[in-house]
Amino acid sequence: MSADVPVNQTDMIVLLILGILFIIGVRILISFFKKQEAPKDVLDMDSICQSGDRITITIDGMMCGMCEIHIKDAIRKAIPDAKNVTAFHESGNANFTLSRSESMGELMRVLHETIDPEGYRILGLTTKN
Repeated sequence: MSADVPVNQTDMIVLLILGILFIIGVRILISFFKKQEAPKDVLDMDSICQSGDRITITIDGMMCGMCEIHIKDAIRKAIPDAKNVTAFHESGNANFTLSRSESMGELMRVLHETIDPEGYRILGLTTKN
C-alpha cells in the first residue's frame, strides 16, 4: 500500500524546524537530570581565604535564572560584604569576591545555613587569588 502525498518546499522547512525544536527540547530535558560534579580541588576547611580571593561554589539544584537570583541573595545574606556576586545555572556555579579574610570552615558554615534552606545543595567550594 503506497500513499503518494505531495511534499512541497514549505512542508520541508516546517518539518526541519520541528526537528530542530525537538532536538533542542531533548537537550534541555537531559540538562535537567544531569548530575553536578564536585570540584576536584576542594580546599582544606582549616585554611584561610584572604581578602580579595575569588570564591567559586558548586551548587546542585539551580535550574533557571530565578534560581540564580535566589543563590545570589543567599550569598549576600550569608556574607554581607561579598563583592561581585554572580551565579550561573548552566554551570551550577556561583562566584563572589571576599572583602575580608575568613576561614574556610566558617565560610562553608554560613553558606550552608543560608543556601540549604532554599532547597539547593553545596557540592564544593574553591578559591582563586
